[in-house]
Amino acid sequence: MALNTFNVDLIGPTFAIHTDESLDYMQSLVSRLRDRIDAIKSSTKVSDPLKLTILLGITLMDELVRERSRGGEGKLEAVREEELSAVAARLIADLDRSLDGSQP
Repeated sequence: MALNTFNVDLIGPTFAIHTDESLDYMQSLVSRLRDRIDAIKSSTKVSDPLKLTILLGITLMDELVRERSRGGEGKLEAVREEELSAVAARLIADLDRSLDGSQP
């Protein structure tokens, strides 16, 4: 499948990621993340990008755990741990390369 390059600009440096997802889908994800970040900013008064990212991760993980404990009533697909780890490793490597200014 062909890879698309998608630019991410949320709370700090802009960086590009390569994905096989559609650009519309990626834009919808980033838009939803931006909405969540704005909600966290307004409810906590936190403005530090690292702290915002940590709070975002905690709230998303809480939502995932609660959804799974309900048996996936929201039709949330279960993700195998090794698949999640592989995706996270690829994204971290892409972020590291982007933040270093090197090309993938």
